[in-house]
Amino acid sequence: MIREMAAGLIIKDKKILLVHNAKHGLRIEPPGGKKNEDEGWLEAVIREVYEELAIKVSPSRLFGEYETHSPEGEFIVRMYFCDIKEGEPKIIEPEKIPSFGWYSFDELEGLKDDGTLVPNMVSALPRLEKYMV
Repeated sequence: MIREMAAGLIIKDKKILLVHNAKHGLRIEPPGGKKNEDEGWLEAVIREVYEELAIKVSPSRLFGEYETHSPEGEFIVRMYFCDIKEGEPKIIEPEKIPSFGWYSFDELEGLKDDGTLVPNMVSALPRLEKYMV
């Protein structure tokens, strides 16, 4: 069964904010997570970004839907462009997300090559490039 995830794409100065998920080995991904059955997509992305980085975001528009595989199974990830409304990113779940970073498009290509960039982001790279270079 394919489950649903929501993720926030936060781009600033041509760099994207990604978290380092260490829950099942290092996976570099946009902040996000599983959508609850009782919430809408926008609610899910706002909640998940806040839970991971303690920032309040405003989703501006849908970027796209991408399939991904994780140690927890198969997912459809709906990714939204988001703007930071309040706060600065910080680590609040060090056992799950020990760090984060702002990445250029070239750095994303390097993460793809070393296998740490999650599959949905690898699939999104061709479309994402025009927003980052």
